[in-house]
Amino acid sequence: MSRVFFVKDPSQVVKLFDSAGIGKIISPNDFVALKIHFGERGNHAYIKSDKVKPLVKKVKSKGGKPFWVDANTLYKGGRMNTLDHLQTAFDHGYTFGKTGAHVIITDGPQGKSTEKLRVNYKHFKQLKVGSLIFEANVLISVAHFKGHMLTGFGGAIKNIGMGLGTRAGKLDMHSDCENCAERKTCQRKKTIEACWVGSSDSVQEKMAEYTAGILERFKNKTAFINFITDVTENCDCMDSNSEPIVPDIGILASFDPVAIDQASVDLVNKTPGRIGSDDKFKKLWPETNWETQLRHAEGTGLGSRKYELIEV
Repeated sequence: MSRVFFVKDPSQVVKLFDSAGIGKIISPNDFVALKIHFGERGNHAYIKSDKVKPLVKKVKSKGGKPFWVDANTLYKGGRMNTLDHLQTAFDHGYTFGKTGAHVIITDGPQGKSTEKLRVNYKHFKQLKVGSLIFEANVLISVAHFKGHMLTGFGGAIKNIGMGLGTRAGKLDMHSDCENCAERKTCQRKKTIEACWVGSSDSVQEKMAEYTAGILERFKNKTAFINFITDVTENCDCMDSNSEPIVPDIGILASFDPVAIDQASVDLVNKTPGRIGSDDKFKKLWPETNWETQLRHAEGTGLGSRKYELIEV
């Protein structure tokens, strides 16, 4: 059973960091990647930079060298290439001046800087990951927990797996390209939409496999923080956002990405809100079974759905 630490006040991220013992995975001069979603242009539900600035100070107090990271998106928008992505991050407050840490986009200017990881999973034997992430010594996921039309919810698993895949890797996760007339068509922008044919279950399983493969490279040097605030119906990739489905709940931290996502779902489901259901994400997205990503992640050995919630 994994331990998941919980603080109700979103401003107490330092207290959560210390209580969970995240500092113990950081050694002096470690390069510490803080994986975050900067939010699409027009979206206002993403984690605001002032809420996570204290994490930068904590990492530095342990002798680490922190930096914000993400990879470019497959869809067209304000984060499709590094220059636009950096501008979006800047506009949303993720600058050295405001947070004390620089931003690095891990897959290069056009999303082509790839490290191919050999794995042996149900769906993948090779993963395509933004190569610069592996220059970090420590990886800390800082995820905004919210709903998602294709995966039911997005939390730590999605933040790492989908978030750090290259554009080609994201396409592999979203599609079953063996069903396309020619696999090469999946790499051309003009036909990309036609190849987004992966089922919700397959996307979730593939996303979990990417997470497992990436984290295999960071043995005992990973931690996960979920902000259960501004819990919207859909992803921060959208250029707008819904009203929150529940009031702000707090922040969670764990060394287990499966446990922290399960705990996040459970907290949302038991909190009264504008979605009247014991399974709010199922009510929002009835065609999606959000449990798929947790079951598959647990099956890969990524973590456990059983957890002990420790309020601090």
